[in-house]
Amino acid sequence: MTRPDTPRLTDRLRIAFVVHDYHRHGGHARYTAELAGRFKRDHDVTVFANRFEEPDPTGITYRHVPAWRANALTTIASFILPATALVRGRFDVVHAQGLCGLRQNVVTAHICQPAWFAATDRYAGRPGWRKRVFRAVVTRLERLVMRPGAAARFIVPSARVRADLAAYYRLGDRVRVVYHGTDTEAFHPRNRARWREPVRAELGLLPADRVALYVGDLQKAMPAAVRALARAPGVKLVAVSRTDPAPYAALAAAEGVTDRVRFVPPTVEVAKYYAAADLFLFPTYYDTFGLVLTEAMASGLPVVTSRAAGAAELVVHGASGWLTAEAWDPGQIAEGVRVLAADPAARERMGAAARAAVEAYTWDRVAEQTMAVYREVLSEKGR
Repeated sequence: MTRPDTPRLTDRLRIAFVVHDYHRHGGHARYTAELAGRFKRDHDVTVFANRFEEPDPTGITYRHVPAWRANALTTIASFILPATALVRGRFDVVHAQGLCGLRQNVVTAHICQPAWFAATDRYAGRPGWRKRVFRAVVTRLERLVMRPGAAARFIVPSARVRADLAAYYRLGDRVRVVYHGTDTEAFHPRNRARWREPVRAELGLLPADRVALYVGDLQKAMPAAVRALARAPGVKLVAVSRTDPAPYAALAAAEGVTDRVRFVPPTVEVAKYYAAADLFLFPTYYDTFGLVLTEAMASGLPVVTSRAAGAAELVVHGASGWLTAEAWDPGQIAEGVRVLAADPAARERMGAAARAAVEAYTWDRVAEQTMAVYREVLSEKGR
């Protein structure tokens, strides 16, 4: 995994990334692509993945890792051993994205499975047998990667994940918090002038409508968002997600808010929907970060979310957003929605504060802080 001779801190490094998929549409894949694209300027970068979508044409070496993609469990289980076998050579840093192999010295924990499952049990109810099998297998596999001796350093996207890793895996002084970056040019308040009116017209919304936006997995927060909407008269909700909307449409009907909810399929042009909204609503019960929150903030939207989101660490309650102590309490959520919906001046003030709060959290900053972790690992090895 490493060279026989430890490189000097100023040397050109040989860096290997290990990830299931490589693209720029979100999640682990987006994170890897942002780092690889920056590191290739000064270092030798190799990406080991099963699927590649629109890879950078130059400067990066791509290695295919076979995997059986029948479902999430087979993807994870069948990827580990081939990735471990293929990631060989004179690499200074092998950076794995969570449970992707057994040969790494840096791991980014994009999730802590036991913490996620505990939150799911509390809010979404007991899972079916397939999910219970998934939980049993994946939790045991994750322990192989998250045990204290499995890597020299662990990177997490928020302090809440650091606390989860300490609680479940006894990881302590080897963990470094590096908040995710946001494309503050793609997500910008100036997008309103271009897209607000046409997107609203496309959705059948009036210019005067007060619109909350939801983006992401509907399981995490949509039931709470719909119930809160029933307690916030006049507010409309637009949900952009790849999740099947049928169960949530049924809930909206039961709550009497069908006429105030719009479901939109996923799109790479999600910035348009941020531009069309007045506030962002995402009361998630578990998110190690929640990139959609910082995208909304960068777009100048005040956010209503729960303290269960890692990105909530960047939100000041009452100043740049509204934080609920209880993730799925419809009363707490609805209060924030009503306050923001009723006061355009407060939305403008809090949206500007939200934008200011995330402007420094760019992907360039993530790359710099991640490289600092690499140098820390190499310095320690040299000592």
